[in-house]
Amino acid sequence: MANRCFQLKRSRLAFVFQLAIFTLLIVLLQQLLPAWLWLLCIVLGVMIYAYGLKVPQPICFEHLHTREWSLSHLKSQQVKRVSISHLVDHQLYIVVYFQHFQEKPLLIWIDQLSFQQWKALKKLAKLT
Repeated sequence: MANRCFQLKRSRLAFVFQLAIFTLLIVLLQQLLPAWLWLLCIVLGVMIYAYGLKVPQPICFEHLHTREWSLSHLKSQQVKRVSISHLVDHQLYIVVYFQHFQEKPLLIWIDQLSFQQWKALKKLAKLT
């Protein structure tokens, strides 16, 4: 595992998952709420989702030494040095937890990496 630099791209799978959950909630709320309250829930849901997109997405996640990693963001182009607590593999995505709550946990979906990089990250998750 000489190459431990993971270039993350935008995940289509995460978007489809979020869209499916939002659609399921809207259909459920349509059955339970009056029409005006249902429309209000749709508007609030879309506004919350649009606000959530403004969070900078990490684009590069690189191993430095043991539990030390660098994390660079798309918008700010600044590189942060972070310490990993542990990685949890959920088959379709891997959650990266950081020590001392320096950053929010990072969710890496299977379609954000190439197949070889995904396998390398899964091996790292097993080691930690």
